[in-house]
Amino acid sequence: MKQPLLLTATSLALLLGGLPLSAAPVDYVREIKPLLTHRCYACHGALQQKGELRLDTAKLLREGGNSGPAVIPGQGSESLLLAHVTASQGKRRMPPASEGEGLSTKEITLLRTWIDQGASGPTDEKPETDPKDHWAFRAPVRPALPPHPQPLSPEYRGEGSRFRTGNPIDAFLTAARQKHGLTPQPPADRATLLRRVYLDLIGLPPTRAELQAFLTDPAPDAYEKVVDKLLASPRHGERWGQHWMDIWRYSDWWGLGAEVRNSQKHMWHWRDWILASINADKGYDQMLREMLAADELYPNDLDRLRATGFLARQYFKFNRNSWLEETVEHTAKAFLGLTMNCAKCHDHKFDPISQIDYYRFRAFFEPYQVRTDEVPGEMDFEKDGIPRAFDCNLAVPTYRFVRGDEKRPDKKRPLTPGLPRLLAFGQLDIRPVALPLESHTPGLRPFVLENHLRLVERQIQVAREKLEQTKKLKKPFAVEEKSLAVAETQLPALRARAAADRARHQSPPTAESHKLARQAVIAERKLALARAEETLAIAERNLLSATAAKKAEFEKKRNAAQTAVATARKTLDAPGETYTPLRGALKTLESNMETEASRGKPFPTTSSGRRSALARWLTDRRHPLTARVAVNHVWARHFGVPLVATVFDFGRKGAAPTHPQLLDWLAVDFMDNGWSLKRLHRLMVTSEAYRLSSSSAGASAANRKVDAENRYYWRMNASRMEAQLLRDSLLHLAGELDPALGGPSLHPVRNEASRRRSLYFFHSHNEYNRFLSMFDDASVLECYRRAQSIVPQQALALSNSRLALDTAARINARLHQHLGTLSDAAFVRAAFETVLCATPTAAEQSECEQVLAELAGLLKKQGRPDAVRRARGDLLQALLNHNDFITIR
Repeated sequence: MKQPLLLTATSLALLLGGLPLSAAPVDYVREIKPLLTHRCYACHGALQQKGELRLDTAKLLREGGNSGPAVIPGQGSESLLLAHVTASQGKRRMPPASEGEGLSTKEITLLRTWIDQGASGPTDEKPETDPKDHWAFRAPVRPALPPHPQPLSPEYRGEGSRFRTGNPIDAFLTAARQKHGLTPQPPADRATLLRRVYLDLIGLPPTRAELQAFLTDPAPDAYEKVVDKLLASPRHGERWGQHWMDIWRYSDWWGLGAEVRNSQKHMWHWRDWILASINADKGYDQMLREMLAADELYPNDLDRLRATGFLARQYFKFNRNSWLEETVEHTAKAFLGLTMNCAKCHDHKFDPISQIDYYRFRAFFEPYQVRTDEVPGEMDFEKDGIPRAFDCNLAVPTYRFVRGDEKRPDKKRPLTPGLPRLLAFGQLDIRPVALPLESHTPGLRPFVLENHLRLVERQIQVAREKLEQTKKLKKPFAVEEKSLAVAETQLPALRARAAADRARHQSPPTAESHKLARQAVIAERKLALARAEETLAIAERNLLSATAAKKAEFEKKRNAAQTAVATARKTLDAPGETYTPLRGALKTLESNMETEASRGKPFPTTSSGRRSALARWLTDRRHPLTARVAVNHVWARHFGVPLVATVFDFGRKGAAPTHPQLLDWLAVDFMDNGWSLKRLHRLMVTSEAYRLSSSSAGASAANRKVDAENRYYWRMNASRMEAQLLRDSLLHLAGELDPALGGPSLHPVRNEASRRRSLYFFHSHNEYNRFLSMFDDASVLECYRRAQSIVPQQALALSNSRLALDTAARINARLHQHLGTLSDAAFVRAAFETVLCATPTAAEQSECEQVLAELAGLLKKQGRPDAVRRARGDLLQALLNHNDFITIR
């Protein structure tokens, strides 16, 4: 009986196209389509169709391209697709070697089995959509508001009809909730809402007095008044400056010792520009234009030139290509929400960005370099200066690197600046920018001469005092006289050089300009003679006091000094117009190979105009991405999660928006209202959605089942405090926070005890504040969304750190100072209101009173005279470790 059954099975296998009996049916949708999507669609999908072949449906696979069908159902071994994916090398191998590893044995077997089984797929399968139809590549259009939502229940209205805001955000979210049968949670209680909006808008919790004032304000617009007050506070710029610093990759310099290898010194000027721009409600579009091209748009405005710290921060000393790669990558991610860096080695696998597009985008930045401009009051570039971008090498070409290899530039085809095809709307207008005199010759800025003169005047004063002191002591004073002469000779030399500098830029040169140049030469040579005479006086003094053993050595130095004086006197009579101009700016080394002679070349008198053209395109009203990306970042930080989860990738590989109409409405409204960030903040935080409770207690079963992830915002999302927020809140509650705005970054070790806000600490790859790093501080490499970890060290830091312990002690002292003698019951209420901005429940009140009594009793038995005060300090320390302190509800 067994033999006939075996023959029957074999015959059946042959009828099925040679399919082994052990092979399970292959699921095309679950197993084959994802494989093709990941490995094949980039070259054979909607983006491009090499060989006229598309592989994005089973039907198209069977139809094939120029070489015929890609698969022959039932004949895996005869199918071109299998021939190409199993080829070992050369042009036949797919995917090409340049795209990485070939398919694995398991993947090839899966494909072969599927073809042998008939290469079937769903009859209604649709091919990939055209990339130009992707939502993010279409300019946003303001959608109509949904019909007026149904009236809210009395529970939702909470404190009266004033909670109905008519906010467009709520129109969209309410319509979405009603469509899915979701019921919003009640509003947050007033204390929780106040703490939430304070932390969101200024990064500091409300004081107990501010809480009481809000809770007792009967005005229907009490909350709106608080919002307006917070938006007008200078603390708002510090809070939101930190957010944008994360996104724009703020970092102070780092390197090896004093050597700058990354970013630039004095980068805090860019940070202060960010804060000032936010506080002034400068339009977001204007901020972008200044960061990318202030040197072309406002070349003599030092205040705006600070903005180009965005480009100066990208500096990397040892590899210009790495420097520009980061510039391209993070300009695209931060402003466009595109992973353009994926096209460095080959065409983008998902978005319509070719490798040529990548290098044409790089060409916008190719000429730029970095320099530090002198600032009023300081001429030492090590102490201060504005790090900024400028176009240095205007003629430098941009080449495509073959397969992204910088050692293989395609020099046959230099590339000009250009935009990705689907985003190339309008006319890209690149015009060279003629720079004003003081921009390309910064030594002519009036304050540069004033800086030098003030320094010399101080030197003259010191030299005079030293000369008088030496005379009083009746000591030889020849050296002191010569030192004073050097200081005094600098004044006319400086003025002569400054006058000649300005005159020499007249076109054509005049007799007066030649005369001033000669005077500058003479003044500079007189100064050189005075210095030589000072050196000679020092050499003669040293010779007089030299020992016999050293006499020959000092005679040699004296003779050399005499020769130098004679030479300096001769040069006074030599003609010439070459003198040393006042500098005014110091160019950063382009690489570790650049010479000082190259570094000292004059700055170009024109700029390419490339970056200003790019900035105009980026902030054009028709741009589909810029406003959406910005709005998404702001939404994410107010509501806990973004509307588009992939905040730096709005492309076809990224996540679709959860509320596309709301996103587009916000983006258009943002642009229509001057790109005002403060207006956008106000719109969001005055919405009903923002004011909802974050608790899911009592939520309907439908809410939990249909929308457990809260995609439709039926409640507020709770979030943990960021590192800076936590430290600043501790200092603020202790009454210790220093309110000073701006200034140089603080060294994280030497200034660890500083009471300044946390964003002022030095932040780099090498140096950072340890407490902040414990709570997931921003990465200096990129930080479009902060990571959140939960590790034991965080709890230990809040329990045992000197900062937390001091905070508890100071809050304790402040409560007793301001409230006098308190009962335990009153102290517990005050402690909860101060630390948690909440009134304790009856159970919490009772438990805390009992704990205070027990602790005080134990301490008294130990002979502690301040037992009650110590017990209360321990309670405050416990509240600082409460989850409701570190969480924004």
